[in-house]
Amino acid sequence: MREEDPILTNRALYIFSVTCGASVASTYYLQPIFPSVGRSLHILPATVSLVSTVLQLAYALGLLLVVPLGDLFDRRKLIPFLLGLSSLSLLGVALSPNFGLFLFFCALVGVTSVVAQITVGFVATIAEPARRGAQVGTVMSGLLMGILLARTISGTIDQFFGWRAIFVMGAIAVGALALVIAPNIATLPRSHQGGYGSLLGSLLVTFKAEPVVRQASLLGLLQFMAFSIFWNTSSLQLSSEKLHLSPFDIGLFGLIGAAGATAARISGKLADQGRQFAVSLFCAALIVVAFGLLYLFEYNLVVIVIAVLLLDFGVQGAHIANQSVIYAIGQQARSRITSIYMTSYFFGGAIGSFLSTLFFRQYGYRSVAIYGFAVGLTIVFVRFIIGDVQKRYRLLQK
Repeated sequence: MREEDPILTNRALYIFSVTCGASVASTYYLQPIFPSVGRSLHILPATVSLVSTVLQLAYALGLLLVVPLGDLFDRRKLIPFLLGLSSLSLLGVALSPNFGLFLFFCALVGVTSVVAQITVGFVATIAEPARRGAQVGTVMSGLLMGILLARTISGTIDQFFGWRAIFVMGAIAVGALALVIAPNIATLPRSHQGGYGSLLGSLLVTFKAEPVVRQASLLGLLQFMAFSIFWNTSSLQLSSEKLHLSPFDIGLFGLIGAAGATAARISGKLADQGRQFAVSLFCAALIVVAFGLLYLFEYNLVVIVIAVLLLDFGVQGAHIANQSVIYAIGQQARSRITSIYMTSYFFGGAIGSFLSTLFFRQYGYRSVAIYGFAVGLTIVFVRFIIGDVQKRYRLLQK
């Protein structure tokens, strides 16, 4: 890719998709292996599950403080640098002798894994306007596949080689990508001419000035909260006495959820046709139905599989609809817009992870399903109140 001609080739799109998937997968390897890590580090599995909250809070911190750097520094250097740091952090997790160091390196993994969002913002910047939704959807499919397949890969490797091998593998994969991605990244002019302090200050300015960003951020917060409510407690429920699934079996649920990643491409194409509102509302309804099924049939594996498909399709499709709206605003502050939206998104995930663990420990899995159902209804309500934000944005532009 030439610096003066930043065309998004199919090869580059594939590399960016793999990079997003591998980097964000690092924050999800833990979810199906809580029991194994707990035994190894001599702590309760439910305590290990709280590490997911730490990971997501660290990721949110990275989104707030690191992602905006994409508007300040050359992404040809920034993205490989962050991938290298992420690789070292994963190796630190694998070698941790105690829970304190384990938690520390997990937090570093969370902060550095935001390189995936810088990559998504870069793709949105150089994508053809008429195909932006589809091309961003392709990269997001890779990212979402990474989130979901991380569980399958993690559960499988834990079953045969132990949980530490998972993070060694992740370190090698991310480190290799750090070496191959740079030639595919075009050098673009800086979109922010001030320093780091003014860059962070402009986040608040952008948030105040763009109602579309505020509205999409609220929806994203609720949507990823719903996603995290299920996945953070899934291994605890599926390994319970009545279901008694192994880490390998639990990991296979990631393959089921990965089928929902097709929602990203479908939603992206519909978004290019201006149908964001319909997509978002339909996806919100799927989330409500999914948690209703989980409440009614908490120990029925067939119904759980159906609920996983509905939930992942709903959350991922709605996410792409949100991104198609905010990325239509313009490219001058795209990394900062990504930072605002994704910080809200993962803050919602951290809340969902934390509260779902508490509900599970205190009241059982049905309370988790009720929590998710309530969040789903809230998304539908907010979606109706906000209305068609893309249509409103076009009117404001006129």
